[in-house]
Amino acid sequence: MLKNYLKIVFRTLQKNKVYASINILGLSLGIAASVLIVVFVADELSYDQFHPQSENLYRVDFTGKLNGNEFNMAMTGAPIGPAMAEEIPEVESTLRVGQWESVPIQYEELTFTEGSMLVVEKNFFDFFGFELLQGDPATVLDGPNKIVITEDNARKYFGDEDPIGKILLRGSDKTATEITGVISNPPSNSHLTYDMIISGDSWEYLKNENWSSNNLYTYFRTYPEVDLSNVQASLDGFIEKYFGPEIEQYLGFSMDELRAQGNNVGYGFMPLENIHLYSELSEEPTTPGNIQYLYIFGAISIFIILIACINFMNLATAKSANHAKEVGVRKSIGAGRTSLVGQFLSESMIYSFISGFLALIFILVALQPFNALSGKNLSWMVFLDPILLLGFFAFLFFVGLLAGSYPAFYLTSFSPSEVFKGKVRKGAKRSGFRNGLVIFQFIVSICLIISSLVVYKQLTYMQEVNLGFDKENVINLLHTQALGNNAEAFKQDLLSNTGFVAASFANNLPPKIDWTSVYRAVDTEQDYLFTMNWVDQDHLDAMGYEMVQGRFFSEDFPTDSSALIVNESAFKQIGWTEIDGTQKISGYFDADTNEVREVIGVIKDFNYDNLKLKIEPLIMGIAPDYYQEMAIRLNPGDITDRIALIEELWSKHANGAAFEYSFLDSNFDSLYRSEKNMGNIILVFTVLAISIACLGLFGLAAYTTEQRSKEISIRKAMGATMPHLVTLLSKDFTVLVLIAFVISGPLAYYVMDQYWLQNFAFRTSIGWPLIFGAGMLSILIAWLTVSYQSFKTAASNPVDYLKSE
Repeated sequence: MLKNYLKIVFRTLQKNKVYASINILGLSLGIAASVLIVVFVADELSYDQFHPQSENLYRVDFTGKLNGNEFNMAMTGAPIGPAMAEEIPEVESTLRVGQWESVPIQYEELTFTEGSMLVVEKNFFDFFGFELLQGDPATVLDGPNKIVITEDNARKYFGDEDPIGKILLRGSDKTATEITGVISNPPSNSHLTYDMIISGDSWEYLKNENWSSNNLYTYFRTYPEVDLSNVQASLDGFIEKYFGPEIEQYLGFSMDELRAQGNNVGYGFMPLENIHLYSELSEEPTTPGNIQYLYIFGAISIFIILIACINFMNLATAKSANHAKEVGVRKSIGAGRTSLVGQFLSESMIYSFISGFLALIFILVALQPFNALSGKNLSWMVFLDPILLLGFFAFLFFVGLLAGSYPAFYLTSFSPSEVFKGKVRKGAKRSGFRNGLVIFQFIVSICLIISSLVVYKQLTYMQEVNLGFDKENVINLLHTQALGNNAEAFKQDLLSNTGFVAASFANNLPPKIDWTSVYRAVDTEQDYLFTMNWVDQDHLDAMGYEMVQGRFFSEDFPTDSSALIVNESAFKQIGWTEIDGTQKISGYFDADTNEVREVIGVIKDFNYDNLKLKIEPLIMGIAPDYYQEMAIRLNPGDITDRIALIEELWSKHANGAAFEYSFLDSNFDSLYRSEKNMGNIILVFTVLAISIACLGLFGLAAYTTEQRSKEISIRKAMGATMPHLVTLLSKDFTVLVLIAFVISGPLAYYVMDQYWLQNFAFRTSIGWPLIFGAGMLSILIAWLTVSYQSFKTAASNPVDYLKSE
């Protein structure tokens, strides 16, 4: 029986090469796209599952609200880890991890800047499942100034030499640090990444007893099957036992008074496996993913394979009239419906498995471009996984079953008499169900078009929106602490060149200003959570900020070293209206004692963080000891020579420290890498979905024009014009796409406006012109798809189709 089915199928393939090619190509593209998305989603879901007992690992977070300003931080203070290990019975062990970014490293004549260095306690390798290639996991991080480097860094610094025991000079002060181990490169599915890992005893902050200073990540492992509510209750108790008394000591009011003002703080925790996809906390060690994007990509995967299956069903039912007599004859000589269903399902299964083979080829070809598109590092080796292979073949079976189900059961549902009376042929020609499937295909396609346009419009908006300062032509120079006493000389050497407009030292530059603390307006009982940044007197000119009241810092006023500048949001939140010399703010600034500083100016609000977030209150002060970066504003034009000059002056003044810089506009662009990746993926799969849909439309148009060829020939012989005939053949499909647009336009508008753009505090508007343009584009694409067949038939010689009559 199977052999007979195979013969029939391959004869059908040879007889209908065009329709077979359309079916196989459409299915293979759909399968390839769906499998790529599934592998992408699986990789996102696999984050941090490689650690031993990953289901029992958690990370503490610190959240709260202060005078209407909410904060949700992934970082906590140093004392909470030891307290949890000692006082919470459900906790088996804890681990504290700090992260240093852009750390200068020197070995002999080599100097590099390492992007991420972790500072960890000595039980790091007992806690996490990262692979240590060289060294004893129990001792490599035991003691101060011990460092473990990645295998890539081992090759970069030492080539084929053994790095163990070598000494690296770390940081701007060139602290001697001994290499004690080599670790494998961080897995791509880890929320923690590293270039080097240094022992916790190298960082004095780990000994800090201040609960309100949040500068590291605290992880803990529970015993199996514990009651996590007890852990949360203990963390709540820490607020009353430790955090509250410290706040009262520093700020002079209790937790009860804090809560009476409508404020609150608290500790929580998140499962390690959930961090990548579900975290909405600030200060994450790496940019997290977004579970919403996985829902979107999963839906796209399903819709693409549905579109491909719909093509198969549509073409099969449209061609069913050609199989009508065969079905009738076979039924009349005793063939059962089960046998006929088996034949048609076998045909679709063969189509599916041939398409699956082609899909694998497409996947292998597209894998590297897809990696570049998505920011992933997926390997073809993943397809050798037995579970994935089994799932792939089960997927092909399911696709074959889905694609062949409707034509198989539709064709075999008629009795022989109905077949010979032409009922199948009439049904094939007038299929409301088939038209409904075409409409569904284009609903999906138009929704994807609109989504792509909205994503790119928002990304363009974020690149072009007025941030409140001029981010163009500004170089962000890092590690300026390495200049030491030469800082001012370096700055003056720069400004002596006409290629530079201004230069300014700062603690941080946008979009990485994130130092927050509690401050109080003098003569009030209200506390505020403000972001703090330390800058010098030239910062206004270097960044292009705008003053709205008062003045900026000036070297003409020595007392400005203890003055403040606030942004509009901070000024308004406190309730001030005019600068008159009485505005003062108290708090812990650059010292361990509470001090009062006068506000001398108000700066116009500017975006110093992600555009997903609203502009929060900000204050600025002068504190040279905290300067870590420099803003250098250039005159427009070719910058190559000026960068070379900066590097030359850096080499002169920075005592061999690594030279590293970035462009301020690029720093902002990098914030939206995940959105860009999402937009690129949606765009590519939108084009693919439309292509598959149009492929099916092309096949249907070819079949329809073939069925109506004699009608068209008669009309042409009677004097019908070419435009009239093309319109006649194309209008039915155009109407279907128009119906799809009427449904998909409002649907896509609602989803993108309510569920995606809401993620951005600063967002564009969708606008009906965009929706209308997407609809016109889809109609044009569909019309061009079917017009080829329409023109071909309308331009043919009527004699070719009428000579058999």
